Amino acid sequence: MQQLEKYQTFFEASPTIRLLKSDHAPFVLDFLNQTFKSSGELSLGQEALRSRLIVYVEELHEVLPDALSGGIDTYLRSWSDAGWLKRFLDASSNEPQYQLTQYSEDTIQFVDLALSRRTGLVGTESRLRLVIDTLADLVRGASSDPKRRLAYLQQQQDSIQREMDALNSGRPVEVYKPVQIRERFQMAVGLLKTLQGDFRAVEERFHTIARDVQIKQQQAAGSRGEILGTALDSEDLLKTQDEGISFYAFVAFLFSPDGQRGLRETIEEVTRLESIQDQRDAIEHLRNMVPALLRESDKVLKTTGRLSSTLRKLLDPKTIEDHRRLTDMLRDIKQLAAQLREAPPTHDIVEIQTTSGISSPMSRTFWKQPQVFDAPGPAEHVVDLDRARQVGAELAAMQRLDFEKLRGQITRLLDELNDLDELTLEQVVERFPPRSGVLELIGYLQIAHDDGCDIIQDASKEITLVDEKTQVKTKVRLPHVVFKRSFASNSQSLSTSKPK
Repeated sequence: MQQLEKYQTFFEASPTIRLLKSDHAPFVLDFLNQTFKSSGELSLGQEALRSRLIVYVEELHEVLPDALSGGIDTYLRSWSDAGWLKRFLDASSNEPQYQLTQYSEDTIQFVDLALSRRTGLVGTESRLRLVIDTLADLVRGASSDPKRRLAYLQQQQDSIQREMDALNSGRPVEVYKPVQIRERFQMAVGLLKTLQGDFRAVEERFHTIARDVQIKQQQAAGSRGEILGTALDSEDLLKTQDEGISFYAFVAFLFSPDGQRGLRETIEEVTRLESIQDQRDAIEHLRNMVPALLRESDKVLKTTGRLSSTLRKLLDPKTIEDHRRLTDMLRDIKQLAAQLREAPPTHDIVEIQTTSGISSPMSRTFWKQPQVFDAPGPAEHVVDLDRARQVGAELAAMQRLDFEKLRGQITRLLDELNDLDELTLEQVVERFPPRSGVLELIGYLQIAHDDGCDIIQDASKEITLVDEKTQVKTKVRLPHVVFKRSFASNSQSLSTSKPK
């Protein structure tokens, strides 16, 4: 019955279940997945998120006119209240920021896993080998017996020696079959997605400890030394608990130059395997693995930095005194209100001693009759339906440039080509063929102009565009454009601009 109670509580209170039960669940999951997971965004400002939701709803209404028919701001507010989006303030921005919560991460992972089991390859053999290798590694790593460790190392040495002898003698060696390659690749990508979702749970755990410290500070429970001792113990607990130990070991490996270099080389070799070339989305996800994990871990480290900032505030005696004075005042007001609840007096009982002037924000001057103007009647207007249809068709045929996406493609390619400090427009077009034709090239020129990149007018380059539908080739001659590595660090802080 104890497990049943846990199930009941989970199904009644969990935001994950509320999202799955929601009438708008497919649209919410699709929008959140596109906005945050597919694009690699960790957080978005309110205006940027609102603009993306407007575009998503407009495109959705072309197919399903009745879907998501409410207000845009209402959806953002209700999704935050439901626990699917986290709304917070960041010191580097003057507007609220939004990011996925651990509940929406869990929901996306659950649905993706269910869909992959129905439509994708179910890898039983690779999972069994992973379980066996993990258990063997557990037994080996937990043993302090030198004889057992030497015996295991001897087995590894013998296995390696046999394979080396086979290669030296020209005998064939066993290699993975294509189905085994695809099976292990899908399992690795699935574990990567799970790992990226786990950051929200780790971050929420760190937030919980920080909130506990702040609550105890605000309640002024105990002396200043006791509060500071609790805060220091909490920070130590943060690093010594299982989540903290695992996370800081992960950061130490990921931030080491040797670990990053080895990981990048392995990813590059994996993405060249012929058996997985049809899985383009998974390959792209794997190529963005290192930058994405670095951004995720950096965000969690900033959370622990805010906890340290809370500790510094606890050392400020003026802050402690202000909190205590405010707490005493609120307690006195509550006690007085409770005493007068049954028999409220008819005369004034509260005297405010202050040197500040008090004025009502609702005060206004005496009413005056507004000036009346004689407005002419509306002129008759005849609508030219043919012209309106023509303009509507031209508007529908217009292509929208996503400057944020173009900047992201340039930054992504700079991350992939880690050994290069410069990147030409020809390399960008070769890696990401334009889908909007010449208009997209103009967008790259506008980005280069706005972000201060090198535009060499004297040295022009010829770029060939191929229409995906008609296969018609168009040659365009443009100035030589060079994006430098400093672009990758500056592009995140630039707002999306429109072509001039």
